Amino acid sequence: MDIQLSYLLATRNKLPYLKNRLEKLIANLKEDEEILVADGQSTDGTVEYLQTLKNSGKISYLVSENDVGIAHALNKIALEAKGVLIRFITDDDVFHYPTIQLCRDFMFSNPRLDILFTNGGIKDQNPSKPIKTLLYHENYKKWLTDKKPFTATDLGVMFRKSSIPLIGLWNTSFPSPDAEFVFRVMASKAEIAWCNGFSFVNVSNEKSVSLSSMKKIKEDMDRLNKFYTNKNTDSLIVEKFKILKNKIRSYLRYGRKTQISKYAPVDPIGDWTELVKNSEDWLDKKYANNKPVFIYRKNEK
Repeated sequence: MDIQLSYLLATRNKLPYLKNRLEKLIANLKEDEEILVADGQSTDGTVEYLQTLKNSGKISYLVSENDVGIAHALNKIALEAKGVLIRFITDDDVFHYPTIQLCRDFMFSNPRLDILFTNGGIKDQNPSKPIKTLLYHENYKKWLTDKKPFTATDLGVMFRKSSIPLIGLWNTSFPSPDAEFVFRVMASKAEIAWCNGFSFVNVSNEKSVSLSSMKKIKEDMDRLNKFYTNKNTDSLIVEKFKILKNKIRSYLRYGRKTQISKYAPVDPIGDWTELVKNSEDWLDKKYANNKPVFIYRKNEK
């Protein structure tokens, strides 16, 4: 049977999170889909767990070796993927597979389409805060008119493997390469579509790349904004004012308990599992209340 969709997953020393998320993916996997995993030579039992799944046929491809970050890991397995389509997945976030299947169907119905994005959400470590809604499709609708590049997370991306020569893969110079990837795609000649449905929630935890590399990611974003949009970085005074404003707004909206930093570690599994459940419920409600709509304007040849 020909493989139609390949899921790519990179991981390192996050076994409890990985087990939770990978078992969810396996439960939703179709017969013509595959899972490829790149492990950064974990030392917490991850390799043994993944090898068991590989031996039982639940994952199709496994490599465990030193790498230079998530971009390097994903690029290695992307080149091994057999699927017509490729979908990035993570070891600690929540994904909505009914929406992903709709995206898969839409891409097969539109063979000229190179890459498709979706909306999503963010759930930080403060359980009292609601999930932040990411309405990226509004930026996409503006892009259809002005073609001004913008960025988004790659958690909602699905692309055609045959389009890799046009859109490229992940840039290994960035610790969190999604911003650069999306900026580059939006500035390319690729056929791009957006789904206004919600296929993911980014669930923060103490091992999140976005937290461990926060300063470097901020510097990278400043460089990318300058390169793609000619937007200058905020002055130090303006940046500090924005931080203060956000703290005041958070206090007024959520109360004293939010004075604990939203980046403070939580119970590695218990609290995170609760956040995952909340995020799954949020995605199910979004899907039930509004069936996803696809926005696609073909480039004129």
